[in-house]
Amino acid sequence: MGAMTSTPTPGPADIAPTARSARFGTALAVAITSGAVIAVQGKLNGELATRGAGALVSSWFAYVGAFVMAVLLLAVLGRLGPAMRALRHARWWWFAVGLCSVPLVMSMAVGIPVVGVALASVCSVAGQTVSGLVLDSRGVGLDAPIRLTVRRAVAGLGALLGLVVAVLSSPGPSSGTVLAAVGTGLFLFVGGLLLSVQSAGNGVVAARTGDPLVPTVASVVGGLLGITVVCAVALAVGGLSEVSLPPLSTDWWVYLGGPLGAIITVSAAYSVRTLGTFALTLSIVGGQLVMALVLDIGGGVGASWSTIVSVLIIAASVSLTVTRSRSAGQESTTA
Repeated sequence: MGAMTSTPTPGPADIAPTARSARFGTALAVAITSGAVIAVQGKLNGELATRGAGALVSSWFAYVGAFVMAVLLLAVLGRLGPAMRALRHARWWWFAVGLCSVPLVMSMAVGIPVVGVALASVCSVAGQTVSGLVLDSRGVGLDAPIRLTVRRAVAGLGALLGLVVAVLSSPGPSSGTVLAAVGTGLFLFVGGLLLSVQSAGNGVVAARTGDPLVPTVASVVGGLLGITVVCAVALAVGGLSEVSLPPLSTDWWVYLGGPLGAIITVSAAYSVRTLGTFALTLSIVGGQLVMALVLDIGGGVGASWSTIVSVLIIAASVSLTVTRSRSAGQESTTA
């Protein structure tokens, strides 16, 4: 009988890379899926706005729906009590970061009916890309800073190039149409810029509380308070006099953007500490822009060559960033 040989038992050093890889893969899948949900949410909010609610009121409904969904999720999962106790000891900025999403929610409601889901998504993504690079280099929401490498800079510039191609190549019969497209694009860019701040802040809160639903509730409450103040001012000056709400009996589906918003916020809070703000943003884009194109084509808006080129450019940026982030995540916190 030959000598018996034993198979080495995997030790912590062997298991850790596999666990990190699995965690990264899960975070990546969640981010991509939430990107597709963002496109659907933007479409629904845009429909609500154009059917009489207007951009401001449709944004308010989005926050109300997100708050209700977040509370329901906590109740169903049996975590409502611990979450409320955590929020009683919350710092003021837990709620303040929710204000960072207000400009994007409003700009998507305004911009989608004007330029379509895909183009609106490209514009907001550019802002998130720039902000994500800065936040990662500062280590905001991360265990350690992620330095700005050539690869990450090229990916960021690629996203910006996608914005330029999409906006400046937007066809229009007059200079006024072009100016409107550029103005809408800039509005969406600023909204995306601020949204990354919310994602990073929610990542910090999720790490401290151990529950991504806690920062979701906090940020939604902050955003709801902010948009309510804006609505109150608009109402006082007569800015909401033309608002008419679509009937729930027939158009109930246009009110579903808010509940989807809660899912998006939870997903971002869960994924940001694993992917980083920049990689999170571009991973979300992968799902967002593909779904946006599907919605535009399926809805009869169509897709111009500039929008398709923009999607391809940003998809390449996503691939460049995510591939490197996975490799770096297995070795260190530097990408």
